Amino acid sequence: MNLSDLADKNVALWGLGLEGLTTLDFLQKQFPHKKFILINDKVPDDFDNHGNRFIFEADLINNLDNIDVVIKSPGISYYHDYVKIMIDRGIKITSATNIWFGLPKAGKVISITGSNGKSTSSSMLHHILITLGKNALLGGNIGTPLLSLANGADYYVVELSSYQTCDLHYPAEIALLLNLFPEHIQWHKSHEVYYRDKCNLLKRGNTVNIVNYHESRTKDIVKDLIYFNDPSALHFKDRIIWDGKKQIGPTKGFPLLGDHNLENLCAVLSICKVLSLNLKDCLNASFTYQGLPHRIEMLGKIGNHYFVNDSISTDPEATIAALKALKDKSITLLAGGQNREQDYRELCTLIDKLNINAVITMYETGPKIADQIQSTQTYRVKTLQEAVILAKKITPVDGYIVLSPASPSYDAFKNFEHRGALFAEYSRLPLIN
Repeated sequence: MNLSDLADKNVALWGLGLEGLTTLDFLQKQFPHKKFILINDKVPDDFDNHGNRFIFEADLINNLDNIDVVIKSPGISYYHDYVKIMIDRGIKITSATNIWFGLPKAGKVISITGSNGKSTSSSMLHHILITLGKNALLGGNIGTPLLSLANGADYYVVELSSYQTCDLHYPAEIALLLNLFPEHIQWHKSHEVYYRDKCNLLKRGNTVNIVNYHESRTKDIVKDLIYFNDPSALHFKDRIIWDGKKQIGPTKGFPLLGDHNLENLCAVLSICKVLSLNLKDCLNASFTYQGLPHRIEMLGKIGNHYFVNDSISTDPEATIAALKALKDKSITLLAGGQNREQDYRELCTLIDKLNINAVITMYETGPKIADQIQSTQTYRVKTLQEAVILAKKITPVDGYIVLSPASPSYDAFKNFEHRGALFAEYSRLPLIN
C-alpha cells in the first residue's frame, strides 16, 4: 500500500512502541490535518495523542466499524486472531516497512534477513560502505525505524526480521538471506510457517537474491540465486577469503570471533561484489568494524575470570557457533531462557565433546538442556543472578564465564539487550562467600 492510498482512509496504528510512534510522527507530517486511531495495550508514558483517538487493544474488536486500514507494528503477530477478523471485515493490514518500501527513492535498497547474523551483517556492510566513502544509511529491525531515515542516500541497508518479511510486498535491488534455524514459534505458530515467512523476502522480485550455499531450504524458491559459502564464489578456507579460485586476502585483521562471522563476512562481500566494489578494499574496511554488543562481546577480566556476553544467542545454533569460537578456553556456560520448542540435542552433544568446565542452566529451557547433557558437570538454578554467582565460585581462575543462553529472553527479561546488560552488571558485583 502506497502512502497516497492513505489520504482518504480511516487509518489505525496498532502498537505504539518506537516504530509505531515513529510512524505516527511521519504520517502526521505527511497529513497534518488528518486524525488517526491509535491502538495499544496501554497508554505509553508521557504520551500526547494530539487529538487522535486512542483505543485499548482489548477493546479493538468492538471498534472496527470506522477503520479502513491498520498499520500493524512488527511485534504483533500477523496470525493474531484479530488480524483474521479485520481481513474478513475488508480492513487492509499493512506495515511501516511496506509504507517505507513504497516511497520513491533513488538509492539502492539492500534487504538482509536470517535467523542469525542479520544485525552483524547489516551493520558490517554499512560500515564498509561508509569506510569506502559511500553515502549509506542503516535501518530497520536493527533499531532505527525505516520511516525515520533521511531521503537521498545512495544505499539503504535494511535489516528485516521475520515479522517484517512475513507480509512484505516490495522488492529490493539486493536481498540476502543468511540462514534458517527454528525461531519465533509464538509469533509464526509453527517453524514451517516461520521458514516460509523468512523466505518471502526472496519472492518479491528482487534484482538479485543471495543465499547460503549450505541452506537447502532456499535453493528452489526462486531462480538465478547467488550463493555465498560456495567454493565457486565468495567463501573462506584456512582463514583466507576466496572468490572461487581467486584469493581476496587473509582475515588476520578481522576482529570478530568464530567461523560463523567469517560466513557473515562472505555474505557481505557477496553484496559488495554485486555493487562492483573492490573486494580487497572491502575486506580491509571490515578490519575496522568493531561488532555489536551482546554478540560474543568480551567484557574483559573481572576479578579472577573473563566474562563473555553472548545474550543475542536466542537459539541453539547461535550458542554452538559461540562455543566453537571459544573452544580453546576453559568455559562455564550459562544457558536457558524462553521455550520456543527448539531442538537442543546437537548443542548438548557439542557441550560434552568440548570438555566444557560446567554448564549452569536456568529459566524455562534450563531443565530441557540439563537433561540432555551426558558427561559435563551441570548445575540448575532459577535466575541469571544466581547463575553468575555460582559461576564465579566454580570456574577456575582465568576461566571464561559465558552467557550464551540458546534461548530467547522474553520469559524473564524485556529483550536480549536487557538480559545482557544485567549479566554485565552481575559480573561486576563482588562475590560474597
